[in-house]
Amino acid sequence: MKLNELKAEIVRKGLNIEDFAEKIGMTKTTLWRRFSETNDFTLQEMTTIKQVLSLSNEKVLDIFFAD
Repeated sequence: MKLNELKAEIVRKGLNIEDFAEKIGMTKTTLWRRFSETNDFTLQEMTTIKQVLSLSNEKVLDIFFAD
C-alpha cells in the first residue's frame, strides 16, 4: 500500500485524519492501525474510501495494490 499517496489524497480533499475516519465509518484508532500495516483495509473499506475521496479505479489500484 502507498500510505503516503493515500494520506495525500485525504489532504487534497481538505480532510484531516479525524474527519476522514468519521466519513468512512471508522474510529481514528482503527484507521491508525490500518495505516500501521498490521491490518489491511477490507474490500468494503476500500470501496468506501474510493467513494469518499472520489478516486478512480486506477488510483485505487495504485494506492492499495502497489508493491
